Amino acid sequence: MVATLLNLMDGVSRDEGILVIAATNRPDSIEAALRRPGRLDREIEIGVPSPKQRLDILLCLLSEMEHSLSDIQVQNLAISTHGFVGADLATLCNEAALVCLRRYANVVSTCDNVHGTSIHHDDSDNVAESDSLKDTRDVSRDYSYYASSSISSSRDDNIHDVGDGIKEECMLKVGFEDFMKAKMKVRPSAMREVILELPKVRWEDVGGQSEVKSQLMEAVEWPQKHKDAFIRIGIRPPSGILMFGPPGCSKTLMARAVASEAGLNFLAVKGPELFSKWVGESEKAVKTLFAKARANAPSIIFFDEIDGLAGVRGKDNDGVSVSDRVMSQLLVELDGLHQRLDVTVIAATNRPDKIDSALLRPGRFDRLLYVGLPNEIDREEIFRIHLRRSPCCSDVSFKDLAFLTEGFTGADISFICREAALKAMEENLDASEIKMQHLKDSIKQVQPTAIHSYQELSEQFQRLVVSRGEEEKEKKASHEHSSRSNWLPVRSLMIAIALFVRCRLPGGLFG
Repeated sequence: MVATLLNLMDGVSRDEGILVIAATNRPDSIEAALRRPGRLDREIEIGVPSPKQRLDILLCLLSEMEHSLSDIQVQNLAISTHGFVGADLATLCNEAALVCLRRYANVVSTCDNVHGTSIHHDDSDNVAESDSLKDTRDVSRDYSYYASSSISSSRDDNIHDVGDGIKEECMLKVGFEDFMKAKMKVRPSAMREVILELPKVRWEDVGGQSEVKSQLMEAVEWPQKHKDAFIRIGIRPPSGILMFGPPGCSKTLMARAVASEAGLNFLAVKGPELFSKWVGESEKAVKTLFAKARANAPSIIFFDEIDGLAGVRGKDNDGVSVSDRVMSQLLVELDGLHQRLDVTVIAATNRPDKIDSALLRPGRFDRLLYVGLPNEIDREEIFRIHLRRSPCCSDVSFKDLAFLTEGFTGADISFICREAALKAMEENLDASEIKMQHLKDSIKQVQPTAIHSYQELSEQFQRLVVSRGEEEKEKKASHEHSSRSNWLPVRSLMIAIALFVRCRLPGGLFG
């Protein structure tokens, strides 16, 4: 087949007026002989639409729909649909129209119940999609006609009041909320082969760690919300962040929260997941991961337990092991030989000393953030977060709980709250609240996390974020230096007087 195609293309003359155009999603799978000049002379890559291009596509699609979106809402929709191609946007519009129909069908059913009629509408998510937006619009008009005639036919004043209240709310126009609900169901085509997570964690779900939160917001949220400021001052935002510290201190939770707050695509990868027993497949998995992130930018790649992926090179098989090749490919991607605009890499580990030092230099991971144990104020906030949906007795004191849990991590506190709820149920299955004694008994079951080794790692690897303990050390050192500086003139004067007196005495300094 390939040989026949090559012969046919070689036999085509320019004078015959024949132009061959081909399309593919996998150019690397095409025979190399077919891609040489004289056969397929030019290769044009059609990438994922930019926000401006998505806006143009949406305006074209919305021109055929009855909608109530303002210009600002259409622009926001174009900005928030990262990685969507034209077909994805068309699917999004179709799904939004169906959401609108379901909503309207519910209201019409309510009106029918008020009128005493019985019309059944299917409110399940399995409503068959229409063949086109025109069919959806025709069905919408049918609903609109029936609803208006049903409401206007009533002679009861109370029913008229109900109808008037519903008319404006349920006009068959697709609204912004319909698009937001549809967006939760429609995934970008480029992300369907990747484990894409849509975090629902907010900053208010993460207790404490205000310094680390601030650094994450600067690196992830600021480039999206204040892009003009970075361009104006002439710098690029940080492209890599490594969080390290004791287990259970909310490293993964904060990565989810910053992705959710910034509204970015979130690709979560466990370090060992990229390894394959087949030669070359592990490096290809790393390359594909970054290619998907670039295609769906702005996005975040989160490597959990990165020490299992990026270990020190040269330990096994003279540097030719799978882990060494994966590490080399990861360095190539982080160095930006392929353009990595709007792709932020966040990693988490408990053992930064096990990571290859080449990965930790600025330009790859610009910020090394130590996520330590929460202090007393942070622990009080964490208790409030975990118990906010649980009924607590009036004797529960969050301040006392924070005092009793010195050295505990956020995961420990979460465990304490769950165990306290179970103890309340063990005491009485009809219990309606958690008591202070239940929490105290749960605290006795948990041992504080030993962090001495992690504190040493923080002094060795931490970059940019200065902990409270370090600030106190700096202040103390500054005070000692100031005291020594103030003492020097007095000391010099005393030495001079001693030398003078000794010279004057018999058998003095030179006697």
